Amino acid sequence: MPTKIKIIWYLCIVITVIGFVYLSAKDRMEEAMIAEERAAKRSDARLKQLQKSRGQDQKIKVDPIKVIREMNALGKYQEAVDMAKKVAEEFPEHSKVHTWWGISLVKLKKAEEAINHFVIAAKNDPTDEKAHLYWGLTLAMDKKFEEAIDHYRTVLEINPEHSNAYAYWGASLNALGKYEDAIAKLDESLSLHPLNSTAYALRVDVLYNLGKYEKAWQTAHKARDAKIDIPKGSLDRLAKAFPEPLKNP
Repeated sequence: MPTKIKIIWYLCIVITVIGFVYLSAKDRMEEAMIAEERAAKRSDARLKQLQKSRGQDQKIKVDPIKVIREMNALGKYQEAVDMAKKVAEEFPEHSKVHTWWGISLVKLKKAEEAINHFVIAAKNDPTDEKAHLYWGLTLAMDKKFEEAIDHYRTVLEINPEHSNAYAYWGASLNALGKYEDAIAKLDESLSLHPLNSTAYALRVDVLYNLGKYEKAWQTAHKARDAKIDIPKGSLDRLAKAFPEPLKNP
């Protein structure tokens, strides 16, 4: 296989999808963004080969969005930004290019610049739920929780079954001290996706904040039975307030 094709192939190797990273309601929205990015990647072909034409060399067609995603997964954020910029010069109204351009900028700690691209993405395609989701996460990272909620609400208007939008909405409500409302959103998240680890972890934290320690342990036990890990920090904090009760035989 020619070296050039090998390089493209290796660039586009499927990255293993891992579970959601722990999302703290107050100051760890960046981890939710990482989780979203990983969840977006599924096992699919990274390259498509054009059939050989008579007397012509074989050519490779690459989806630039997939390549930009992979660059982000490999930590090559500036390269992802550079590629997004080039693609956008040719296709300025391509919503997903601006969405992933924005995601790459967030990784480079350029949140304000990133939001500019989420704005363009949402304007070019009002149904681009990912643009609004990451826009909300970026605002939440800056502790602008009320504004973030507006974007999670928009995501759910586009896709009413978006479990993570409910989970992140619950996270922002928790950060605002609206614990009962947060529980309601997390329960909606889990009703849509019973194995949403982000919602489980947040539910334990919110119940802790409410002082409902036994219910927090019940949630932790239910997560454990489903083979969902609750962050050690959350469990340690809960154990200090209320020792873990024994489960009924």
